[in-house]
Amino acid sequence: MFHIEDKEFIRGKVPMTKQEVRCISIAKLDLKEDSILIDVGAGSGSVGIEVTNFTPKGKVFGIEVNPDGIEVIKQNLEKFSVTNYELIEGLAPSDIPQIEVDRMFIGGSKGNLDTILEWFLCHSKEEAKVVINTITLESLGEAMKGLEKLKFCEIEVININIARNKKIGRYNMMMGENPIYIISAKRSK
Repeated sequence: MFHIEDKEFIRGKVPMTKQEVRCISIAKLDLKEDSILIDVGAGSGSVGIEVTNFTPKGKVFGIEVNPDGIEVIKQNLEKFSVTNYELIEGLAPSDIPQIEVDRMFIGGSKGNLDTILEWFLCHSKEEAKVVINTITLESLGEAMKGLEKLKFCEIEVININIARNKKIGRYNMMMGENPIYIISAKRSK
């Protein structure tokens, strides 16, 4: 099992969850080797593809509606020779097949967060876990309201701020990335 560095992914102009955020998000998913994950708003596929390294007996279903994202995911699946990942070209939750999952990662919801969480409740095993990444306070508030309304438990929010050094002459200057909220929760019994 290993993590993949950002520079290894084909990205194009598609959003990608940065490696430090990916590491924490994947840790919060509390994966098992046979976990079945749905990656909603898969973007470049970085989260789902990295998850396949931790779920050799499981499977990842990545759903993406953006044609550019779909193409980048296909390229990354080929580059990393991933075999336990199925790409769904469409919009969540309407285009997700009738599958049972025990983990869900939401990197983008296209305004459908409540119905995506409802889908998860109908198609997940007991004590299944969900992780949601957001960058806006509005999305954070929406996620919290949705999780509480649907009676998720063990809801936790963390905020991370990443800064990377950038060489300016002979000095290093820290350049901040967008702060990210990582929300994790467990399905109630």
